[in-house]
Amino acid sequence: MKIGVVGTFNRDMILPWQGEKAESIGGIYFSVLYLANLLNPTDEIYPVANLGEDFYDEVVNGLSDYKNLRLDGLKRLEEKNTQVTLTYTSQHERDEFISKSMPPLGFSELAILQEVDAVIFNLITGMDVDLNGLRKFRQSTNVLIYLDFHSRALGINGNGRRFYQRPGDWREWIELVDVLQLNEMEARTLAGYTPEQPKEILVEFGKKMLQLNPSICHITLADKGSYLFYFEGGHVKHKRFKALSLSNAVDAIGCGDGFASAYLAKYFSTRDEIRATAFANKVAALNCTFVGSSRINEIKTLIREAN
Repeated sequence: MKIGVVGTFNRDMILPWQGEKAESIGGIYFSVLYLANLLNPTDEIYPVANLGEDFYDEVVNGLSDYKNLRLDGLKRLEEKNTQVTLTYTSQHERDEFISKSMPPLGFSELAILQEVDAVIFNLITGMDVDLNGLRKFRQSTNVLIYLDFHSRALGINGNGRRFYQRPGDWREWIELVDVLQLNEMEARTLAGYTPEQPKEILVEFGKKMLQLNPSICHITLADKGSYLFYFEGGHVKHKRFKALSLSNAVDAIGCGDGFASAYLAKYFSTRDEIRATAFANKVAALNCTFVGSSRINEIKTLIREAN
């Protein structure tokens, strides 16, 4: 099996809810590491991203231990890499500040992925990929496209601070993909719902997403689990999943990345969206038990211990 991962590798400065300040490689680094550790050694993962000259070597060195990674899609640019400062104000809420985004990837960069089985488009900055490039890629291949909408639902003020904002082209992105992932606030932002409205209101919005093109939609709910929307017998169905109960959560960074990677890893081995979503919720919860990416290489052990 071959899976591509498209987005941005950030230089992250993390000020966690608990624990000390940390610097790490962020962005799609989490997605790539989870796939590298959850898939079989004979499977292949193809990250595609633009990297600043000040960060390229650090990222490549961080990935060098994994023999199932193919790094042909990493492009070194003569500019500084995107940096993100994440300040947690609670266990699941944070303020985010971002420096200049890397130039968006176009079809010429995406074309390397035309023969893989699936591609995760993880919109880390929201400007990672050119929409026309994604549209041309969709027209050129039948690979499964998984979109984590992520920061496409965020605006940026003059100080680099991110805030929730519905982009005018949001439907155009969703019309191009097979599997859509939104967290609760992203879904509320696109739907125009307020934070005060009950979670159950998200069910109707999730069902509407399947009318745009995706065959699967995930709305993740942090420590409350997730909603899965899918087709069965020609009818739209939905299922609510509970999160794994934890007493040692320390860091929520990377939960959505782990969710997407785990879903695809399990889906391609079972072809069962319900089992894949249950597995994705488990991995996302376990991601909260360590800081940054420090124990992703132990994820299979952590899964066994949690069973």
